[in-house]
Amino acid sequence: MIGVRLAEVEALYAAALSATTQAEERARLAELARAAARLAMSAAPSTRERSKIMETCRVPARKTRLRRRIAHAQHAADWIVGHSRPPGA
Repeated sequence: MIGVRLAEVEALYAAALSATTQAEERARLAELARAAARLAMSAAPSTRERSKIMETCRVPARKTRLRRRIAHAQHAADWIVGHSRPPGA
């Protein structure tokens, strides 16, 4: 439906550009404004739906640099403690 409305707006825009008199141009521009309003009204629900979909499909946030450094320090400390014990202990 949006494609049809968009084609209508494009056709009316071309018609307004090719108007020969000022009165004809005003009439075509008024018709163009009404068609553009209909296009905006029909596009609004799909925009809201798309934003809902984008919110649910969002990529989870990555770890911050500080969190990565803390995790690396903990891993390194665990490795040192694990390798500092005598074998078999």
